[in-house]
Amino acid sequence: MLVTRHIVRRLSASYRLLETSKKRTVEDMTQEMLQMPVSKVPPTIQRFTSSLKMKFKSDGLDQSVKSILDRASAQLYYNCADNYDFRKLCEAFGLGDYMSSWYKLTLMHTWMVLMRLHSEFDGKAYMRLQRGLLSTMWLDIDHRLGIVSKELNQIMTGKNDMKHMHGLHLQTFFEYDEGFLHDDRVLAGAIWRCLYMNREVDPVHLLKVVTYMRSTVAWLETQDTNQILVEGISEWKQLRSTSS
Repeated sequence: MLVTRHIVRRLSASYRLLETSKKRTVEDMTQEMLQMPVSKVPPTIQRFTSSLKMKFKSDGLDQSVKSILDRASAQLYYNCADNYDFRKLCEAFGLGDYMSSWYKLTLMHTWMVLMRLHSEFDGKAYMRLQRGLLSTMWLDIDHRLGIVSKELNQIMTGKNDMKHMHGLHLQTFFEYDEGFLHDDRVLAGAIWRCLYMNREVDPVHLLKVVTYMRSTVAWLETQDTNQILVEGISEWKQLRSTSS
């Protein structure tokens, strides 16, 4: 069932959850994941198997609800991957025109969508939406990297490469969650680590990313949840501050 709540209440609840889990840092949790043994099963097979398990797993949800969530999750992922102006953002944020830049910007937009929707559903419904969105993301990344690998005649879908991409995905979501709940300084630190990978960056570019993220999430908050699920996000917009 959809539940309308104010963003401050949602952020406060998330903040309390973060406060109870600070014994391990984001870096610690990411490194633990990266040090796990690499599976011998090809990544594409793992993704496909995981997708099938999610589709047919009994989670107590009505079949019609599952169908709506599954369609919405796939559509929302491609909205996150394709509907922002990649070249414009790369120029504004000082990023190179690389596959890695696309991946990190897609993670950012995926996080913003999940941030908007995570308290609109009960736990089971949200988890199905989240898993469906991320499952679609990894299948799409496998496909895109496969195309690039053929063009460059170089394997770009190795197990360790995919493992590090997955590690960046986890770190990005953890860091953005925590950074967004604090002031711009903390959020800027999260962006520097996850988008710029600790490299030297123009502070102006960093400020532009902070402003973009906060204003985009604010705009998403003005959009009807049902409309987001049914129609997706055809264009990414920002809610401009009215203060002088």
